[in-house]
Amino acid sequence: MTYTATKAPFTPARVVGAGVANAVRLKLLNNSSKGITLPNVEFLAHAFAGIGADEVPWLAGFPGDVAKAPHSVWFGSPAIPLPRFIRADSNHYVCVSTFKRAEDGRYRRRKDRWAGLWLVLLDDIGTKIPFEALRLEPSCLVETSPGNFQAWLFLAQPERDPLKAEALINGLIKAGASDPGAGNLTRYGRLPTGINGKAKYQGKDGQPFAQRTHIWEPSRRHTPERIAQAYGFDLEAASRPRAQRKGTKPFSANRHVEVLDAAGLYIRPISGMHGAHQIICPWWEQHTDKDQTGTIYFEPHEQNGGRGGFKCQHGHCADRSIADLDYFILTLQRKAARAAA
Repeated sequence: MTYTATKAPFTPARVVGAGVANAVRLKLLNNSSKGITLPNVEFLAHAFAGIGADEVPWLAGFPGDVAKAPHSVWFGSPAIPLPRFIRADSNHYVCVSTFKRAEDGRYRRRKDRWAGLWLVLLDDIGTKIPFEALRLEPSCLVETSPGNFQAWLFLAQPERDPLKAEALINGLIKAGASDPGAGNLTRYGRLPTGINGKAKYQGKDGQPFAQRTHIWEPSRRHTPERIAQAYGFDLEAASRPRAQRKGTKPFSANRHVEVLDAAGLYIRPISGMHGAHQIICPWWEQHTDKDQTGTIYFEPHEQNGGRGGFKCQHGHCADRSIADLDYFILTLQRKAARAAA
């Protein structure tokens, strides 16, 4: 079956990126527009066009408030056939990569079953990341919460080299083009059609925020090399494996461990807890008696939705989450980039 997107009446509310060197000029829909009608199945068909018979895209979806969702919903399932949980009134997520079948015959969204990178996600555009950070026109631009956007760059061909794929994602984060939480090959992004069930985005009528697609150009595709060049780094050089020094901390998929260590905030891995690290809280000076104990960073995993986790036992940080740590990491990376310039 062939699906064709229908474009809604277009009246631009504002132009973003205009007048800034190297930034693309984008027209956004006005607030009264419902956006471009884009079925999720059409997005998937274009995003993974030419997919091999031995790999699958990966989806997750569930209704209600994201903050109250059980960990199990993030396990998701293969996108072929389209899962029943993909419904108009749910939160919907797609992984940037595809995955191969395991020895037991089942598919799993795990790094050891990774098959290829098909999509590049630039997350939190308009809030944490300014529109001026966009250096290439996106294949799809989705407003996932009021004033907050996800920009999708479709790849001309899937990247099958994991070192190059990771280098591309990490290079974009270092360049300030994406949220640090988007730094791994098993990362989810939101599909274009669906809701954002977070309670803070509910309207006055109590209804969840309905996502809006502002741009849909599926024929607009980029090579990893072109993306890297647009953001000022050499992908070949960035993807060369580096020898790990003896006694150094383990490698983290999204480089949070490396950044924290460079800032003097890393302590040690926690034995018996996979992907858990004892760190010094970035906000320790605001703790009672400036205590530097009691803080853990968790690497991205299925059980935390691929976002990672942050837990500080001090009352001052009771409301802080991985989003706060992500933003702190991004700030450190930007300062380092400016110092090196």
